[in-house]
Amino acid sequence: MLSVVIPVFNEKDNIRELIRRIENTLINREYEIIFMDDSTDDTPQVIAGLAAGKKGIRLIHRDHARGLVSAVVEGFGQARGDILAVMDGDLQHPPELLKKMLVEIEQGADIVVPSRFIQGGSDGGLNPLRKLASATARYGGKFLLHSLRPISDPTGGIFMLRKEVLRDKRLDPVGWKILMEILVLGNYHVLTEIPYRFDLRNAGQSKFSFKVQLQYLYHLLKLLKRSPSDRRFYVFCLIGGSGVLVDMLVFAWLNSCYPVLNVNGRAVVSALAAMTSNFALNNFFTWGDQLPRRSRWNIVFSRFGKYLIASSLGILVKSLILFFAYNVLGVNKYLANLAGIICASFNNYALSKWWVWGNADHGPVIYRRSV
Repeated sequence: MLSVVIPVFNEKDNIRELIRRIENTLINREYEIIFMDDSTDDTPQVIAGLAAGKKGIRLIHRDHARGLVSAVVEGFGQARGDILAVMDGDLQHPPELLKKMLVEIEQGADIVVPSRFIQGGSDGGLNPLRKLASATARYGGKFLLHSLRPISDPTGGIFMLRKEVLRDKRLDPVGWKILMEILVLGNYHVLTEIPYRFDLRNAGQSKFSFKVQLQYLYHLLKLLKRSPSDRRFYVFCLIGGSGVLVDMLVFAWLNSCYPVLNVNGRAVVSALAAMTSNFALNNFFTWGDQLPRRSRWNIVFSRFGKYLIASSLGILVKSLILFFAYNVLGVNKYLANLAGIICASFNNYALSKWWVWGNADHGPVIYRRSV
């Protein structure tokens, strides 16, 4: 059974056409339409009138709650189906997509995300300012959260998923991008994108505002905090920065107290001190939640040895990138060194995650695109 959750706010002029198109699309399908209504106009009366005598249309009017995402989360809780869909009530999301999304679910997808940005799609229903705001939000999310990067349209408002994706998950979104919350926190293995054309608003007024944009930024930061895999990467980078400070301080101390050591010897000792500091901090903070309460010393030393190897490979990667960029491509030496540091950081993080601590936060996800 399919449950279509539609949050609405003052959309009385769109409801009749919306229901008609959904009914025409889902002929011979078992479904329900759940209108989560926060309206202050006659929208609930219109829905109630159209729902009279139809068991597949449900109206849940909320007098003391507001917000698209809270409406969707509450709608999920009310849904009877084992397949959930979300779409807006303003007809900018074509109801005909429901049939295409169901086909993809039946072919093994856990989540289906209609996209405006793959072949066959279009965001023509947005004005230039809205397109700019949408692109900024989309790429800002992709930059911060790795779960969003493979997806061309992770901030859309129409999607479908199996209810199992949300099992044991606490959704606590802010603002208007519930899909991002699901993509970051949900349990899924196959995600399919299909193209769609974002239509012009049929009637009513847009809910887009500066407040909504601020809510989006706050939501990104909340997701970053709640996503262990993303949080690990940024903590790992911060600890790497602290390692540079440890290296410099130990090197300065050796220069002052042990002048008998040559420069190379001091550099090796200071590098080992920095690696040791980084390992201890990463073991406690970055991957501390993945460790048993009592880690045996043989395991700790084994991980430390692996970490030294991973860090040494990072130094090699940095040196190769620096040499190639500076000597072959003629890049400025500081930029070449920066490129080497960035590549080495990703190398060190990947090896630390998959080999040193042996932690893959999520199982592999298969991404598909359908036309």
